[in-house]
Amino acid sequence: MNTRATFSSPSETKDPAANWAQPGLGRSWQQGFFHWLIRIGGKARGYHMSHVVTFWYVLLYPSIRRRCRFYLSRRFPDHKGWFRRFLDTYRLARTYGAALVDMTVLDIFGPRSISASCPEHDRLIQLCAQPRGFVLLHAHVGSFQIGMSALTQFPKRVSIVMIPETRAPMLLGPQSASMIDPRTGLQGVIAMTEALLRGEIVTMMGDRIFGSDQNAVAVQFLGDSVLFPVTPYRLASATATSVLVMAAPKTSPNSYELRLLKMIEVPPNLGRNAQDYAPYAQQFADCLEQFTREFPWQFYNFYDLWHDAGQPG
Repeated sequence: MNTRATFSSPSETKDPAANWAQPGLGRSWQQGFFHWLIRIGGKARGYHMSHVVTFWYVLLYPSIRRRCRFYLSRRFPDHKGWFRRFLDTYRLARTYGAALVDMTVLDIFGPRSISASCPEHDRLIQLCAQPRGFVLLHAHVGSFQIGMSALTQFPKRVSIVMIPETRAPMLLGPQSASMIDPRTGLQGVIAMTEALLRGEIVTMMGDRIFGSDQNAVAVQFLGDSVLFPVTPYRLASATATSVLVMAAPKTSPNSYELRLLKMIEVPPNLGRNAQDYAPYAQQFADCLEQFTREFPWQFYNFYDLWHDAGQPG
C-alpha cells in the first residue's frame, strides 16, 4: 500500500508515471501531528482522530468522494442513493485511515506493536532458500508492509520497486533491501533483471503503471476493462523466474495476515509483445478481484483504473 500518493489527485495526462507521482492529500504538518499524537497517546488515539479527519474530508471534499467511487461503483453497483454512497465512501476511507495509523504505529513502536501472521511462512522461507530469485507482486490492498513484518527471517536480498520513500526499506532492514526507482526507465529495468539473475527478490505493485502504456495490457477487473502492467511478467519470462502474488489483509481489529495468493509461472523467452503476457496479467487481476470479494473495504487504489482502458498502443 502506498502511503503517500494513494489519495492524490492525478492530473489529466496521458503519462501514467506523472499521474501516479502526484503528492498526497495530507500536508507534512498533518502527518507530523499524527505521528506525535500516536507516540504520546497510542494507537487508540490515532484511530479516534483518523475517524474524525476521515469524516471531515469525505463530507467536505467532493474530490475524495469521486476518487472512492471509481472502485465502489463497480464493487457495489446495486448501492444506490446519495446517503448509501456516502456511507460506503466513509467506510472505505475510514478503513484506509486506520491502515495508515497501523503503519505509523509499526514505524514508531516496532514489529511487536502490530500482530501479523503468515500461514505459509515456512513455504516462503523455503522459496527464499532456493537459488532462483522471484518477482513478488502485490497491490494497493490491505497492508503489505505490515504483513511483511510477520516474516521472522528473510534470507534473500530484496529490491523494492517504488518511488523513493523511507518506510519499506526500514521494515526489512537496510542490509536486506534496496530501492529501484521505476521512473528511471531502462536503467531500472536493467537493475531489476540483474537482481533476479543474482537470485534475489524484486517486489513491485501489479496495479500500477509507470512510463508508456505500451508496457500495459487490457484485462478484466470487476466487470470492466483496466490496464495493468506487463513488466513483472516480462521480467519473469526473461529471467526464468516465478511471480508470487501476495497480499496482507487486516483480518481482525488488531491483526494482519500475509497470504500467498498465487504463483504465476510465465514461460521463458516470450519476448516484448505485451499481448503475449495478457493471460498472466489476467491471473493477477483475478487474484485482486477475489481479494475484494473477501475484503471489500481494503482496496486502496483511488485512481481511475477503468478510464480509457482500451487496447494499449
